Amino acid sequence: MIIRRLYPFWNTARPETVAGLFLAACGVGIELMQPWPIKWLVDYVLNKHAAPPLISRWLSAFGSSAFSGAATIAVTIVILAVLQKIIQLTSNLLLIQAGGKLVFELRCLAFDQLHRLSLAYHDRKQVGESLYRVAYDAHAAQTMLTGALAPMFSGGLLFLGVLIVMLRLDVLMTLVTLVAAPVFLMIIKSFGPRIDANSTAYHKQEEQLVASVQESLASIRAIQAFTMEAQSSVRFRNQAQGSLKRQLQLIFTQLHFSAWVGIVMAVGTAAVACTGATRVFSGVLQIGDILVFLAYLGMLYQPINALCQSTSIVQSAGSQLRRVFEVIDSIPAVMERPRARTLPAVLGEVEFKKVSFQYEKDQPVLRNLDLRIPSGTIVALVGRSGAGKTTFASLLTRFYDPTRGEISLDGVDLREFKLDWLRRQVSVVLQDPVLFSGTIRENIAIGQPDASFEDMIKASRRAQLHEYVAQLPNGYDTVLGERGVNLSGGQRQRLSIARALLKNAPILVLDEPTSALDVQTEQGLLGAIRELIKDRTTFIIAHRLSTVRLADRIIVLDRGEVAEQGSHDELIALGGRYAEMVQCQDAGALATN
Repeated sequence: MIIRRLYPFWNTARPETVAGLFLAACGVGIELMQPWPIKWLVDYVLNKHAAPPLISRWLSAFGSSAFSGAATIAVTIVILAVLQKIIQLTSNLLLIQAGGKLVFELRCLAFDQLHRLSLAYHDRKQVGESLYRVAYDAHAAQTMLTGALAPMFSGGLLFLGVLIVMLRLDVLMTLVTLVAAPVFLMIIKSFGPRIDANSTAYHKQEEQLVASVQESLASIRAIQAFTMEAQSSVRFRNQAQGSLKRQLQLIFTQLHFSAWVGIVMAVGTAAVACTGATRVFSGVLQIGDILVFLAYLGMLYQPINALCQSTSIVQSAGSQLRRVFEVIDSIPAVMERPRARTLPAVLGEVEFKKVSFQYEKDQPVLRNLDLRIPSGTIVALVGRSGAGKTTFASLLTRFYDPTRGEISLDGVDLREFKLDWLRRQVSVVLQDPVLFSGTIRENIAIGQPDASFEDMIKASRRAQLHEYVAQLPNGYDTVLGERGVNLSGGQRQRLSIARALLKNAPILVLDEPTSALDVQTEQGLLGAIRELIKDRTTFIIAHRLSTVRLADRIIVLDRGEVAEQGSHDELIALGGRYAEMVQCQDAGALATN
């Protein structure tokens, strides 16, 4: 049950929850007292029946006249109302604070789990879908507490209290009142699954809407460049229309549910009123008694109505929370073993032993790779798009595990290492560097956050970035736009290289680091790249020969298999696929010139 899943998150919110529920119980006690001053006014002040001694003394507190008695009752009504509202307000604030802590814990756990989940999970999910579950669906924990569980608790207490008082007033009218209870249960049973289904469909549609907005904004340059604004607008409108339709279906079902509850309450009130009038005419009850009973009848239906509405909220919030727990319960495809270890020092020797890998069943990307790369070797991976080059690099950082075979570092299977330690041993420079909103200093220090500023400047100098940064008004404290949009392609790449130099990992992966740059910018970067690859085991994934020629060994991949390997001169002399690639690229360069 979804409520049981929330229980562990109450540890941090327990004091506020207990205090809030205790005050809610006190408020119920005061609420049970509120109808009685009306009975005292009708029976003991207006009709001048003899009052019990305690009540008589209270009514004469301001004098013995009928007016002073009425004034005393008026003051009593105000005192009870003010006290009840103060307690209710304090209780609500405590419960809202408790609900906020629940949402905080749930969001943080879901967010952390999303970062632990393997790339295989994120490959299947849209960013907007995960965003919606963390940012919006998790808020249902507060809705569940403040909008359902707390009202059900106070409503249950109020129901029991009212029922006891009503039985003491008149058993017959109480039995007439309870006839409606089975009807309420039938309504809840009938509407509960429909509300749950409509709520799930609505939030799924909202999730797709948020995913569409996220995708459009992330691709805004391409949308404007290809004048796709109208297409994006049509797509968004269709999804927004679908979301509106689902929302209206959910609201209609909830309103339909509330209408049936209201009709049953009205019929029950009418039946009690007729029975009560008969009891007054027969002299069994006084007028004040029937007024008090009708007041308590409203109180009795109030928790019943709250229970019905809370059931609707539980169904709706529960469907959202299940979506959050789907994230939390997801099992990463890449797991760290219980006794994972580290190495005191890393030489950087990498070996692939009969490694095969596939993203989808029966669609292999890499096939039976047998490679041994000695420490400090610079290896270039070349081949057509889809040959498996980037997948090769992703296996080094255990973004994925081989479907078959073993990859070892210094003779130890990568699966034996702690994940965070292993990934600290590998620096990655991508074709499109991942930069974050923040300062240049923060972006360089991502891989080594405890590095000194002097070390950061040294890495920046080696990456040929320092001269540019020094000219900026705020220097290293210059704030970058999202993904570093206020830097040129070459500057972003230099920043990425400075980050890798500062991290100083023994293994380096250059994933087509210059293919998105013009030839002149690329030539300017080659010095920084040569500085970066010194004394490291380096894997260069590239199409351009300018970076490939830096390699000691070139591996040509074709359809996931090693087609050729050797030095540049050896492969040219072989006259195979690599030689064809070089010839085509040289011809293209001549045509361009």
